[in-house]
Amino acid sequence: VQFATDEKKRASKNIVALAQNLLRANDISFDDLLFFAANQGPGPFTTLRVIIATVNGFGFATQKPIIGIDGLDAILDEYRQESPAITVALLNAYSGDLYFGIDNQENGTREKGYAQATVFLSDLKTMFPEKKILFVGQAVTMYLQEIKNLFGENAIIQDSLPEHCSIEQIGVMAWERWLQKDDLVKQLFPLYLKSMSFGKKAPSHF
Repeated sequence: VQFATDEKKRASKNIVALAQNLLRANDISFDDLLFFAANQGPGPFTTLRVIIATVNGFGFATQKPIIGIDGLDAILDEYRQESPAITVALLNAYSGDLYFGIDNQENGTREKGYAQATVFLSDLKTMFPEKKILFVGQAVTMYLQEIKNLFGENAIIQDSLPEHCSIEQIGVMAWERWLQKDDLVKQLFPLYLKSMSFGKKAPSHF
């Protein structure tokens, strides 16, 4: 997978030019593409707005379908392991809140939503009092001490902590959706999850 990067402050201004340069370097045009795909969140409002508005513009201009990938599903699918059977992804929702994903391979369920960080971690401990849990996501570092205090040795945190899903994972999931012709849309909307508090289950992907 090839990709282009830029400084955060300039990315919104240069995103179209970066995409054009990437296509030009591979001797292809927008018309050669089958579809557009994007991580549709959850994440910071401004970042999502810029990315999704740009992808929607590409789709409208070329009449190509768009595929949105849930960032929590992506990071859980990419980094979950057979052991421990429970993986928890934590992303920063700001103001002391978290976007969370709980992947439980023991019963084949996945729960996603939004919660106040301290409340969520306490409730998670109640749900899995003696279970080992693999923690991933950039908010793990922010609440590392709380996680260690609550879960002790049952908290599995890798030295090279995965903070987000990779671009490769977004591509793989989007390609699978394209092959299945599953949920191809003309306009994408961001996933904020702030209407989904802890205890409300998102659809399972099993």
